[in-house]
Amino acid sequence: MSQSLIIFEPSGKVQYQSNAKIYPFNEFISHLINETQITLENNLTTQTINQKRFYCFHKEETYVALYFDAITTIDGEKVKQTLSGIYKTYKKFEEEENLADEKFKQLVDLQFMNLMKLKRTEAVEEGERELPTAVGAGNNSGTSTPVKPSSAKKPPAKKLRKWDDSGEMVEVADSQALDYSVGDSNGDLSLMPEMKVNNEAAFTKEHDIVLVNELNEILNASRDGDDDEDDDDDEEKERKDGGRSSGFFSKISSYLGGSINLDEVSKKFNEQLMSKNIAPSTAKTIIDKIKSRLSGKKVTMAIYKQTLTDELTKVLTPNVSTDLLYEIKRNKTGRPYVISVVGVNGVGKSTNLAKLAYWLLQNNINVLICACDTFRSGAVEQLQVHVNNLNRLNADLPNKSKIDIFQKGYGGGDHVVATAKQAIEHAKSSQFDVVLIDTAGRTHSNAKLMAPLKKFGDAADPDKIIMVGEALVGTDSVEQAINFNSAFGNKRSLDFFIISKVDTVGDLVGTMINMVMATKVPILFVGTGQTYTDIKRLSVKQVVEMLMK
Repeated sequence: MSQSLIIFEPSGKVQYQSNAKIYPFNEFISHLINETQITLENNLTTQTINQKRFYCFHKEETYVALYFDAITTIDGEKVKQTLSGIYKTYKKFEEEENLADEKFKQLVDLQFMNLMKLKRTEAVEEGERELPTAVGAGNNSGTSTPVKPSSAKKPPAKKLRKWDDSGEMVEVADSQALDYSVGDSNGDLSLMPEMKVNNEAAFTKEHDIVLVNELNEILNASRDGDDDEDDDDDEEKERKDGGRSSGFFSKISSYLGGSINLDEVSKKFNEQLMSKNIAPSTAKTIIDKIKSRLSGKKVTMAIYKQTLTDELTKVLTPNVSTDLLYEIKRNKTGRPYVISVVGVNGVGKSTNLAKLAYWLLQNNINVLICACDTFRSGAVEQLQVHVNNLNRLNADLPNKSKIDIFQKGYGGGDHVVATAKQAIEHAKSSQFDVVLIDTAGRTHSNAKLMAPLKKFGDAADPDKIIMVGEALVGTDSVEQAINFNSAFGNKRSLDFFIISKVDTVGDLVGTMINMVMATKVPILFVGTGQTYTDIKRLSVKQVVEMLMK
């Protein structure tokens, strides 16, 4: 497993490296120079290159960058906290002109290794790494009391499913133990005793690595009068100041009816957008457009609000047809219209696929649901329950449409492709108008799990690919949308979004802006509840009103 960290300057000089292979950073740095990397939030950027996940925290003339092998579910905030802490450590020792001190290396390595240990821990929970074999299996050293074997007959080994290195799903025997109590921790950060930064003792040492108290002092030091304080930290303090939280528009009421200070009002509206779950980088892009458009003009609050309203409306207004019924009914290819539904784990793909199926049934369209989530236990049975429910509801509709399920059980990547192809052929021979293909949920930041989507897309060749995004996810929606949009290769991309769980977020609907601006892909439907009829066409006007509220 590869992971590496460097601290460098824009000149290219590397000030520090930990476990470093410098050459993988070269391509990422070119993305930084060309500004083609993904900006997660202020001062934090990311990119996936050659199945390595890069993150970079930058401030002034200092960059702290790391990569690991893309198999991670650590969110950007945890990475930013670590890289920001390493940056502060670096600045502290740089000011003292003491970067050569061994203590500096120890403090940086502690923070880096704690993040890697968190990565390993989450990888174990995700089942993304091999479990160690049972301790002492086949090797009795004579130093411990032998355990008498049980005379009870053991049941046959249970077959488990896991993703292999190529991104395919394979079956493996459950012949490995979950005992981590003994083992060699050398080189394995996940087996090291947990090292916490706290104030419970004057100092703590682990393999002579670090003085914890000193790290506390650096990370928590008062920065009064320090010009290097993050601007976003100041803004965060202002947002949390109870004495100033009486409402956004009350802060700028004095401008109503007269000319405004463009910079000051823009800053307030930027805060307004971020408070609605719009990612900081996305909010900044929108506000910069408004400032550029209004610069040099006499601007009132009414003009500013209308310009911002128009810009948000423009973002959400589709630039392609979203009349899916028209597309389906004009299909004269002799092949059923194929729609594939993709998304992150737990966002509601199967549920929204069933809602979409009921909408099609209401419009007198024959629907075949194809069960291609062949990894998650119970996924096929879940779809069967939906089909049974929809058949009962369909019996009450004043039309002759039909719905059925096509499934071939559970299996690996080749099984998924074969199932999709067979479902399309079956739909053609049985006169189904539409094939709705359910797919396995996958972590957007895991390159090995995302890779099979291209193979699936090439084989099934769906007419439309719809991603289900979750309104609750907030700023991470930018990275989710970008990664899924690019997962199908250069020739294919997402066609539509369905935004689920909109009924749970009130007016915090910024996820819609995040996903559309990141990909230029329009929103087809929004999910608004738990029943099959709780799916609605996007009302751009209503969403914009929520954002401006």
